[in-house]
Amino acid sequence: MRWNDVYIDASGVRLGRLEDVWQAVAEGRYDADECKTDDLVSVSVVDDLSHADLAVEAGRRALSRSTAAHDDFMLVAHATSFGFQGLDHWAPAAYIQSRTVGGRAPAINLQQASNGGLGTLDLAAAYVAAGGPSSAALITTSDKYQLPMYDRYRSDKRAPRGDGATAVVLKRGSGVAKLLSTAVICDTTHEGAYRGASPWAAAAGEHGWPVSLRQRFKEYLSSSGVEVADTAKAGAAGQQLVMELAMGEAGVGLKDVARFVYPHAGRAVIDWDEVKKIAGIDVEQTNWEFGRRLGHLGAGDQFAGVNHLLETKAVKPGDIVVLSSVGHGYTFGCAVLEIVAEPEWPEESG
Repeated sequence: MRWNDVYIDASGVRLGRLEDVWQAVAEGRYDADECKTDDLVSVSVVDDLSHADLAVEAGRRALSRSTAAHDDFMLVAHATSFGFQGLDHWAPAAYIQSRTVGGRAPAINLQQASNGGLGTLDLAAAYVAAGGPSSAALITTSDKYQLPMYDRYRSDKRAPRGDGATAVVLKRGSGVAKLLSTAVICDTTHEGAYRGASPWAAAAGEHGWPVSLRQRFKEYLSSSGVEVADTAKAGAAGQQLVMELAMGEAGVGLKDVARFVYPHAGRAVIDWDEVKKIAGIDVEQTNWEFGRRLGHLGAGDQFAGVNHLLETKAVKPGDIVVLSSVGHGYTFGCAVLEIVAEPEWPEESG
């Protein structure tokens, strides 16, 4: 989808302390060989706040930087990767709204795994574009990957999880980054890869905690006859296709792009040498060095990456930034931004 008058007006993040991944290895919580292969430095660990309160803090930080009035907000959307948000059977988006912009706009919860941030951006842009000349939306993401339900180093492979929340204010008229285009697609060929082959559970945790996505993936491979290479190929193809669609809508070529923001994952997932060989994208153009210090933030990697680029002034007006995401299902997202202003925001680590 091509957008003509939709902007990211502000952003904010709330992260935790940085835990050295080799400390986790020394304590027997992370396999040493996997740690070496993944090549991460640390992961963000939040010890105090709940999922929703993290999102409130990120949202307030973004709002403190925004030019939008609270009456302008026509949507509050909260995206997550891991479903649990501190309580069972409740609506965190309404909680976030009540502690940020207030008002009577719809407050919506969305869950699209690691594609949640860009999937929500795509939907929110339609709300904002259809509204009045000052319409705005607040998008938040928040995920925590902690025991007993989730083991950040062992529940999945190749993408150690980090805790944190992100927020962006989307509005019409002006902002720091113009949203040129978005694209979101789905390829259900390997939908079962993270569902596995076990029967549906009657209660949370019935199949055992912490969640084991590794076991589900093994079940899928053994029950379907699919090879690991097949799923990897489908993932790479979907990510490439959605980027081509969004960049095509924006009229942008690879040589026009200053920075690429990819999901935070280990080197076993993204071979930067191969990316340069195939696409001509150099690792220095990406958020690799930033992401390998936080771990995979679920739905929030892309917004955290944009926020980091803006806070550190790593981008300047006229620069094109491409955001890419992949989620279970498989779902794929991409957004193309043009930086139009250099904000005077302090770099905030927490």
